[in-house]
Amino acid sequence: MTKVTVVVPTFNKAAFIKHTLASVYAQTFKDWQLLVIDDGSTDETVSIVRRCIDPNRTQVITRKNNTGICHVLNDALERIQTKYFIQLDGDDWIEPDTVQVLFKTMELQPATTALAYANTCHWHEKDGHFYVHKLVKHRPFQDRYDFAVYDPMVQPRFYRTKSVKRVGGWEIDNLTKGRMMEDRRMLLRLLDDHTFTYVDRNLYHFRYHQHNLSHDRNAAVYNKLRLLYTQKALKRWGNHYQACAVGPSDLWQSIRLVPISQRRE
Repeated sequence: MTKVTVVVPTFNKAAFIKHTLASVYAQTFKDWQLLVIDDGSTDETVSIVRRCIDPNRTQVITRKNNTGICHVLNDALERIQTKYFIQLDGDDWIEPDTVQVLFKTMELQPATTALAYANTCHWHEKDGHFYVHKLVKHRPFQDRYDFAVYDPMVQPRFYRTKSVKRVGGWEIDNLTKGRMMEDRRMLLRLLDDHTFTYVDRNLYHFRYHQHNLSHDRNAAVYNKLRLLYTQKALKRWGNHYQACAVGPSDLWQSIRLVPISQRRE
């Protein structure tokens, strides 16, 4: 039985999707299947995908309307039959041993470990070319509160499928209807009853370009979502802390946790 599904959500990624898919087919771990879900692209993404894939191990789903990343991943979750899955966005790519390293890591973890992640190389666009901007070396989290105040988003995200299904998939917010910040909202939900494991390896490549949803122009919306989902998580975790945003609202904010008892004094 296949052990890992590589989930590639796409929307107008014609310029990058071929490189993304090539990184999947280059994996040293071969016991995977590929699920590409296109969210109503209006460019050549789907036709490029169909030219690049092996149809014997790849399923391509084309959604008629663009509804947003959370809807796409919920669609994917209904189709995943493997023990694990990894999300690979349609403009990013992974190292050849990414799936192998994370699979072996998760196999050594208890069933309460919902996620394995590693380090991320950030590539930025300038004058039509991409260059290495920085390497984000993540770290293990002491507890769920430590993650709540951690600013970077961890990548790659290698999930235990059963854990994600147990929390009901991705929640749809009223502010963006599920179009943004699918990553943090899921991880905060998983931390209700699960833990994560970290691998100190550089395994994921993230492209930052003008069409990213996580572009600086969307910082204010992301700040609202982060505060909203952090506050919801804190209430589920016993309501011991209040989340406070730190920094200008139109720039990327951080989260500070203030003990509820301290606020009452």
